Amino acid sequence: MSFTAELTFQTRLSEFRWDARTSGIVITDAYEGGHGIAMSRLAGLLTLKKATRGPELDRGEVQRYLSSLMLCPAAIVNHASLEWNAVAESVLRVRDSADPTGAAVDFEIGADGEPTSCHTIRPRMVGRDAVDTKWEGRGSDFRIWNGMRVAHRLEVWWEIPDAPFCYYRSDVTHCEGTAVSQNI
Repeated sequence: MSFTAELTFQTRLSEFRWDARTSGIVITDAYEGGHGIAMSRLAGLLTLKKATRGPELDRGEVQRYLSSLMLCPAAIVNHASLEWNAVAESVLRVRDSADPTGAAVDFEIGADGEPTSCHTIRPRMVGRDAVDTKWEGRGSDFRIWNGMRVAHRLEVWWEIPDAPFCYYRSDVTHCEGTAVSQNI
């Protein structure tokens, strides 16, 4: 399925909004006002599917925000409550000390200093249940956008036993301020 998305990313607090559009359907994934949002709407009006609010959704969306730091390095400098710790050689763990969910993401750092991937245990919806599952995001082909080095290509994986799969691939096509446009 092909669609175009826009990501609005806050640099001073853990908030983002990702809206994707295809064939009259709008898919929203966000963390705003301390709560996660995951829903799809037909023509932006009729809700087709909406995830129930709760701690699992909130934690997963904060993890999504943290993993997206490779798309918005300005947050690394401007977000005062981000905490970074070395957990292994070439691995940095980031969390938001102001976040009540306890979300954290580990970044693998390449020899060139660029993040090659990030991973965590993230809630994945299976029917109506949230199941903690290994999750990985990979960024590559870093380019300069508005003076920031940003991953141009992204892939996101669920590491399901005996069936790992990439459920998201995109290319960044535009980056301005805190808005990132993607073609998927």
